[in-house]
Amino acid sequence: MRQIAVKFCGGCNPGYDRGAAYQKIKEAVSDCATVSLPSEGKAYDALLIIRGCTGCPYLYEEIHAKERILCVKQDDIPEVIQKIRNL
Repeated sequence: MRQIAVKFCGGCNPGYDRGAAYQKIKEAVSDCATVSLPSEGKAYDALLIIRGCTGCPYLYEEIHAKERILCVKQDDIPEVIQKIRNL
Protein backbone atom coordinates (compact mmCIF):
# COMPACT_ATOMS: atom_id res chain seq x y z
CA MET A 1 0.00 0.00 0.00
CA ARG A 2 1.43 3.37 -1.04
CA GLN A 3 1.80 6.09 1.59
CA ILE A 4 0.66 9.51 0.40
CA ALA A 5 0.90 12.68 2.48
CA VAL A 6 -1.42 15.56 1.67
CA LYS A 7 -1.00 19.31 2.17
CA PHE A 8 -3.45 22.05 1.33
CA CYS A 9 -2.51 25.44 -0.11
CA GLY A 10 -4.69 28.13 -1.60
CA GLY A 11 -7.15 28.97 1.13
CA CYS A 12 -6.57 32.61 0.29
CA ASN A 13 -7.99 32.27 -3.24
CA PRO A 14 -9.61 28.87 -3.84
CA GLY A 15 -10.94 28.24 -7.34
CA TYR A 16 -12.70 25.00 -6.37
CA ASP A 17 -13.68 22.96 -3.30
CA ARG A 18 -10.34 21.53 -2.17
CA GLY A 19 -11.93 19.45 0.59
CA ALA A 20 -14.23 17.74 -1.90
CA ALA A 21 -11.27 17.12 -4.21
CA TYR A 22 -9.37 15.51 -1.33
CA GLN A 23 -12.29 13.22 -0.48
CA LYS A 24 -12.76 12.19 -4.11
CA ILE A 25 -9.04 11.41 -4.56
CA LYS A 26 -8.77 9.60 -1.22
CA GLU A 27 -11.79 7.40 -1.98
CA ALA A 28 -10.65 6.65 -5.54
CA VAL A 29 -7.23 5.35 -4.42
CA SER A 30 -8.28 3.69 -1.15
CA ASP A 31 -7.59 0.24 -2.61
CA CYS A 32 -3.93 1.05 -3.31
CA ALA A 33 -2.90 4.02 -1.14
CA THR A 34 -3.29 5.54 2.30
CA VAL A 35 -3.72 9.32 2.14
CA SER A 36 -3.15 11.33 5.32
CA LEU A 37 -1.63 14.46 6.76
CA PRO A 38 2.17 14.20 7.03
CA SER A 39 3.96 13.13 10.20
CA GLU A 40 7.31 14.67 11.07
CA GLY A 41 10.28 12.54 10.02
CA LYS A 42 8.25 10.02 8.02
CA ALA A 43 9.05 9.31 4.35
CA TYR A 44 6.24 9.00 1.80
CA ASP A 45 5.84 7.61 -1.67
CA ALA A 46 4.33 10.94 -2.72
CA LEU A 47 3.18 14.27 -1.41
CA LEU A 48 -0.17 15.39 -2.81
CA ILE A 49 -0.42 19.17 -2.78
CA ILE A 50 -3.98 20.39 -3.23
CA ARG A 51 -3.83 24.04 -4.21
CA GLY A 52 -6.62 26.49 -4.73
CA CYS A 53 -4.89 28.36 -7.54
CA THR A 54 -1.91 28.20 -9.88
CA GLY A 55 0.04 31.06 -8.32
CA CYS A 56 1.76 29.40 -5.35
CA PRO A 57 5.17 27.83 -6.05
CA TYR A 58 5.66 26.27 -2.57
CA LEU A 59 6.41 22.51 -2.70
CA TYR A 60 6.81 21.68 1.01
CA GLU A 61 10.40 20.52 0.56
CA GLU A 62 10.63 19.77 4.29
CA ILE A 63 8.33 16.78 3.77
CA HIS A 64 10.22 13.69 2.62
CA ALA A 65 8.51 12.21 -0.44
CA LYS A 66 9.80 10.49 -3.57
CA GLU A 67 7.40 12.46 -5.73
CA ARG A 68 5.18 15.55 -5.61
CA ILE A 69 1.75 15.50 -7.22
CA LEU A 70 -0.10 18.78 -7.72
CA CYS A 71 -3.83 19.35 -7.94
CA VAL A 72 -4.58 22.98 -8.80
CA LYS A 73 -8.06 22.73 -10.32
CA GLN A 74 -11.07 20.42 -10.39
CA ASP A 75 -10.09 19.09 -13.83
CA ASP A 76 -6.78 17.76 -12.40
CA ILE A 77 -8.49 15.15 -10.21
CA PRO A 78 -8.59 12.25 -12.76
CA GLU A 79 -4.90 12.76 -13.62
CA VAL A 80 -3.95 12.94 -9.92
CA ILE A 81 -5.78 9.67 -9.26
CA GLN A 82 -3.97 8.01 -12.17
CA LYS A 83 -0.57 9.28 -11.01
CA ILE A 84 -1.13 7.84 -7.54
CA ARG A 85 -2.23 4.50 -9.03
CA ASN A 86 0.90 4.42 -11.22
CA LEU A 87 3.39 5.01 -8.40
